[in-house]
Amino acid sequence: MESSAVRQGRRCSGAEARFRRRAIGTSARPKSPADKLAAVGPRYVTPGVALLLALPVPCPAQPAVLSPPYEAALRRYVSGDRDGAVAAAAALSERELREQVEALRSLWKRARVCAPCAESVAWQQAPVPAALMLHTDCSLSTGRGRTSARSHESAAVAIATLMKDDPARHAFARRWYEAVAGVVQGENRWGEALDWAERGIEAFPSSAELLLALGAIEETIGAEATPRWPEGLVDPNARQTQLNLARLLEVREHLQRAHRVLRDAVAADPSLLEARLRLGRVAWRLGKPAEARVALAEVLARSRARDTVFLAHLFLGRLHEDADRLDDAARSYEAALALHTRCQSARLALSHVLWRRGDPTGARREVEAALERTGDRRERDPFWQYPWGSAVGAEERLETLRREASS
Repeated sequence: MESSAVRQGRRCSGAEARFRRRAIGTSARPKSPADKLAAVGPRYVTPGVALLLALPVPCPAQPAVLSPPYEAALRRYVSGDRDGAVAAAAALSERELREQVEALRSLWKRARVCAPCAESVAWQQAPVPAALMLHTDCSLSTGRGRTSARSHESAAVAIATLMKDDPARHAFARRWYEAVAGVVQGENRWGEALDWAERGIEAFPSSAELLLALGAIEETIGAEATPRWPEGLVDPNARQTQLNLARLLEVREHLQRAHRVLRDAVAADPSLLEARLRLGRVAWRLGKPAEARVALAEVLARSRARDTVFLAHLFLGRLHEDADRLDDAARSYEAALALHTRCQSARLALSHVLWRRGDPTGARREVEAALERTGDRRERDPFWQYPWGSAVGAEERLETLRREASS
């Protein structure tokens, strides 16, 4: 049995079709109430008929409707049953998934231009953040379903694109890009992490956090890809030499991009001191010690974060050591050790500068102290975690988004 809404929709569609057939060949100008009265004829017009003809005949818009299985999956996610929601969403076909994303896109397209209206209310009430996190979890799931992980990833990106234009959900979408890029980076999928960070920057070009994430990824790719040159003379015509030179050019391109992006991050948010710390390190890698020293000194003057200050002392010590300011280098390494006494990186750096100063006994003492703490995980060394940047804590940030989408 048809519902009243369906019958009303059919009547509306039929009326529209009949109107179009009558309008073929006529002027495109809409008829005024006077035109309608003239067409009917004065002898058939009563005051009530005149009033009815003067009123517009609205045809209610048919809003995009999510399918019952998809709505049920979203409800399960909002209720906290994430595993059940993921299983239900994985049972959708590729076509069904595309239709649901298109329905959300259609709803937002109308809601953003008609507010206040029924569509804008429906959009505000729709669990769009839950849809974003549901497809994120489906893309990260190791289970197999009718829909591929790549399709769920595309669905999540499409929904995030809708949310970025919604002032009420703009920040959620930005934090989602930051977290996903960090998760992928933490799994050492550097190429994919770079893609995610670039997607985020495209959507949120002024986000200091995303600029920092992109800069950190570019820096690490460049640093880790630096080729190892053999000792002694190098044949410029050898194939390996040519490959190393090409690799060096590629490394420098990554570092130069990191330098530009990190400067943008500092400009976007001067209080983001990790961006300034990384800018100093990248400047050092690019052979710009004066710029590096200014950036690191600024971090030491303003930061109160223990790990950040530790790294700034460590990196500044390397700058001093490169310039043969060995006493200054030793003081920087000792300042780092005072913050993290169990960290091996600062002890090994101090050992090296003591050896260069002609103190092999002191150098050996620091090496032995570092070896004593081998396997000690009670205090993590910030230097060992430095390459992963924003990936540290990314899983926790993603979990926070899940909780918010379920509340």
